[in-house]
Amino acid sequence: MGFTVLRVFLLSASISLLLLPGFSAKFEPSSNETAYDGRYSKFKIVVEETEAENIVLTGNASPDASVSGDDGDGGNVAGIMVTLSESGLTYAKEMLVNQLLEEITPLMLPDIKTHTDSPLGRVDMEISHIELSGANVSYSDVDLWKTGITVFAGDINARIRLHWYFKFMSMFVPFPLSDRGWADVEVNNMVAGVSFFLQAHNGTVRLTVVECGTGIDDLDIQLQGGASWLYQLFVYAFDEEIRAILEAAITKRIIASIAQLDNNLQLLPRYLPIDDVSAVDVTIVQDPLVSLTFLSVGVRGEFTSLSKPSNFTFPDHGLPPGLFCNDSTKMVTIALCDYVINSAAAVYYEAGYLEWIVDELPQESWLNTHFWRWLIPQLYKKYPNTDMALGFASSAPPTVQLKTDGVTANAVADLTLSVKTEGKSLPVACISLALSMDAIFNVVGNNITAEATLNDLTLEMNWSDIGNFPVNLLQDQALGLPTVRLFQETWFRHTPPRVHDLKQ
Repeated sequence: MGFTVLRVFLLSASISLLLLPGFSAKFEPSSNETAYDGRYSKFKIVVEETEAENIVLTGNASPDASVSGDDGDGGNVAGIMVTLSESGLTYAKEMLVNQLLEEITPLMLPDIKTHTDSPLGRVDMEISHIELSGANVSYSDVDLWKTGITVFAGDINARIRLHWYFKFMSMFVPFPLSDRGWADVEVNNMVAGVSFFLQAHNGTVRLTVVECGTGIDDLDIQLQGGASWLYQLFVYAFDEEIRAILEAAITKRIIASIAQLDNNLQLLPRYLPIDDVSAVDVTIVQDPLVSLTFLSVGVRGEFTSLSKPSNFTFPDHGLPPGLFCNDSTKMVTIALCDYVINSAAAVYYEAGYLEWIVDELPQESWLNTHFWRWLIPQLYKKYPNTDMALGFASSAPPTVQLKTDGVTANAVADLTLSVKTEGKSLPVACISLALSMDAIFNVVGNNITAEATLNDLTLEMNWSDIGNFPVNLLQDQALGLPTVRLFQETWFRHTPPRVHDLKQ
């Protein structure tokens, strides 16, 4: 009983001396300290060497000092403009916050040691095995400014588990008095934020952290094991130091995560293969434009041949940023410039993919000479009630002009009429045609549908094995078909669009 009373008295006195604001403590020398400012601390933080020690926690940069991604090569025109709306930015923010939480937890923090000398003896205290095991974010937000983004998370609650050790040595006691145990720490109302520039660099986006910080509002420390009731006040003396190492560690981890994201962006391909014929140039040609309500990124968008690369003539100007579709609920709007589609048409024309045979139609009678008996009488006379095939071959790359209310397309092609006889297809006539049409496209799931209106069609006889016939009759008949509905199963399949219905 007497020993217990003496122990409690000596430890209580030492703790009281340690907690006195003006009391001078002696510290263990250490050349391996963390980067947080410890000038006003009476504790040493013991850490291990890590690869991330050279990470700068904060930086100073001017928003006006952004480096443009314009390389001055004359091709820095945005053919594709990708714009994130407010809802898209909110979704991206949530994804980023969740990713940061996954990378932050679990997080091992450096040990904390201290000792102090008093008239009664020496007190050594250590907190080790400090681990942040989980965190929950109740609120997050994204703030857009001139050339960058700030991502903020607030009302963060986290859990920390640590091991504590206490030893008291005195000339009045023949042997050291020590104790140890575990402690649970509840971190309440923590906030964290990071701001970074978005800059075009080497064909992609570079993320540059300009500010990052973490703040803790409240710590609730509960000791377990040993004479925890005695040491509770002592452990609260570590409150400030736990805050410091936790804030520094989380800030460092956030910056490391942003740096890793930046590295991943630098590894993105500059060309995205579409198939075995072409690839699209996804080089970012200008600094992303950030406003209060959207984020726009422009890429070149030119299609190039994988077998015979060639330079396409770039337009004088590209797409303006901030283009939105009419549906405000859409997260992403992708706008295309004329030359994106025209470069694709040129590539597939050179590769020979703008040629196809039509031998099946919903109206099967159209592919029989009986249907053509009034237009080309000699065809029906020579091949009565014979199945046919129509061969289309572009004689030049088609061109497209995009408008706010649709698309105007111009194409020239050769139409070859063939009859199926004796088990083979026999060409009998070829007509050159030039057409112009307006179309409105819609995207439904993975399908692209188009409603086209024929504006102009010019036909000329190229050659014929069945004698001359008045192609102007075909031209008048074709111009009487005002609407053509086309359906394409997938984008850039090398099959022609199938005619679903032709309305007279």
